[in-house]
Amino acid sequence: MAYSFYYGYLRLTLPSTETDRKGIIEKIENFEDYHNVTFPVHKLFLLIPSSGSIPPNLKEASYQWMENVHELEEEKRNRAGNIGRIYRNNAYKIYPGGRNSKNNPVYIVVEGATPLLTYYEVEKHNHSESFAYKLYKDKIIDKFYTKLQEILQSDPETRNLCELIYYNDFDAQGKRVNVASILLERISQITKSA
Repeated sequence: MAYSFYYGYLRLTLPSTETDRKGIIEKIENFEDYHNVTFPVHKLFLLIPSSGSIPPNLKEASYQWMENVHELEEEKRNRAGNIGRIYRNNAYKIYPGGRNSKNNPVYIVVEGATPLLTYYEVEKHNHSESFAYKLYKDKIIDKFYTKLQEILQSDPETRNLCELIYYNDFDAQGKRVNVASILLERISQITKSA
């Protein structure tokens, strides 16, 4: 799963390896210029929830602290017979303390790891393999995270372009955690160490 995700998506969208292909940093900088905003971190934040469940809009996982702003520049590539396949990332803004807090929003490029959502969907449906998916889910998601981190950091062209956020998305009482708080904490750690 990690290699497929890396070579089928991240390796295509993160680095700027060709003169006519913009990487994630250039796309974020262009977004900042066009919309007159600032991102504190110029990376793709990739969510890896322990359940594998990722809502279509991250607002749902943030108690309305997050809001989809707009897509970054899209990229078209010819892949496996699919002419002009479109790749894009979304910019979100996070309202620290919630929308009514009057805090300035924090801009971020973030999405969920789609292979985990597929894994989650197979697990939830009643296929003959669903039992094995449930049985080994924790180990597989942990291995996905560690292998993807290793792959990203071993390639100089993708190193430091993606921040993996591996987290428990439900607390001990079964309540969904606020992913916006987790993201704000990681942004704070990154900006303090820079």
